[in-house]
Amino acid sequence: MNIKNQYFLSILESALKVLMKYPLCDHCLGRLYAKLGLELGNDERGRAIKTLLLMFLYKKYEENSINCEELYKLAVNAGDPITRLYYKLCGGDKLEQHPCYICGAKISREYFYKLAEKIATELKSINAYKFVVGVSLPEDIALKEIEVYRNTGLELSESIKNEIKRETGKIIRDLHGLIPEFKEPEAMAIVNYIDDSITIIVNPILLEGRYWKRGRNISHVPWTDRYGKKLYPYSLYDFFNESLREVYEADEVVIHASGREDVDARMLGEGRPLVVEIRNPRFRYVDLDLVNELLKSDLIEAVVTSRASRSRIKYLKEFSSKKRKAYKLLIMSEDPLDSDQLRSLEEYFSNRLINQYTPTRILRRKKERLRIKRVHSVKTMLITDHLFEALIYCDGGLYVKELVHGDRGRTTPSFAEFLGTVLYPLEIDVFGVEAVS
Repeated sequence: MNIKNQYFLSILESALKVLMKYPLCDHCLGRLYAKLGLELGNDERGRAIKTLLLMFLYKKYEENSINCEELYKLAVNAGDPITRLYYKLCGGDKLEQHPCYICGAKISREYFYKLAEKIATELKSINAYKFVVGVSLPEDIALKEIEVYRNTGLELSESIKNEIKRETGKIIRDLHGLIPEFKEPEAMAIVNYIDDSITIIVNPILLEGRYWKRGRNISHVPWTDRYGKKLYPYSLYDFFNESLREVYEADEVVIHASGREDVDARMLGEGRPLVVEIRNPRFRYVDLDLVNELLKSDLIEAVVTSRASRSRIKYLKEFSSKKRKAYKLLIMSEDPLDSDQLRSLEEYFSNRLINQYTPTRILRRKKERLRIKRVHSVKTMLITDHLFEALIYCDGGLYVKELVHGDRGRTTPSFAEFLGTVLYPLEIDVFGVEAVS
């Protein structure tokens, strides 16, 4: 016997072995050999194997190597066409086929079409055209699959989950024109195998860009006291929700920024990098030019340039402290200062390491820790003998207010410590957030 004949004989022998033990429908039998053949559904594959098995069994019957009792067991487990062979050779009353051990005779072409219609209707209702199908499978079904697969080996099989996802997805694509998308789907349709209910998980829209904050006392998110009263009249969260939530028919709009400035600081210059996350949008296809028009105002402005990925949010969060930043501060001194003192300040803080413990103003919400950051350069301009401006270029994550006043010795060295006077940072502006490779 040549190798090809041996191979096909081994398939028939394994199918015979498994059907002697388990009742299996065409789909569930075909899945055991899912990696054999191209352009076949598992039902076609299972039916073909049963047809070949009929021929194989007839030969074995003629050789007296199988009897009617064994044929009966195969017939009730495999169904048609093995039942026809049994009637022909052994006679007897009409057989009652056993339900499939794995799916209980649930899996069928009709089942796939039924799921596809339900999913397509849900997807169209939220204007989601790129989709992926998922399946929530009961543990007992998965365990039955594994049990049966052990009899044939796992190298040729696929799971019932994969079959449902693939066949349903193809029908949705071919009949409804929606697009299966595995990398960046707009929505995921989860099939509950127990009751065939559909849960739609709408993926957010992620947009990358920058924002500017030209007013002070604007928080990132709404701040309230214990009585629910707003501590600040406006927030970036308010702005982005008022601007974009309605046009996307979304539940919520949140932003993920590369760090954040203090409430009383402005964000000027080239703006701060961010990703805008539009959660649960029911309309997805908004032109970016329109988005940018909606993101214009006197106090806050943003520009989005492209779609973003979830990994981009992670990058902004993880690397915000590794970006250098430029600040401008207006500082008041209790004692009079002169230009010579400010020049000495500039020289001393050029490329200077700063030790900072968590500022007292945020200790209630952040753990005590020591940060070591670098001030790269300082430029100053004396306005009056009690007032000066400072341009500070430093590492991300350095608390510039504490760099000025020293925070009772928790930041050292500080401008106040060096100048030997009490300093008050009156105004702060962020001018640049620069990426460092």
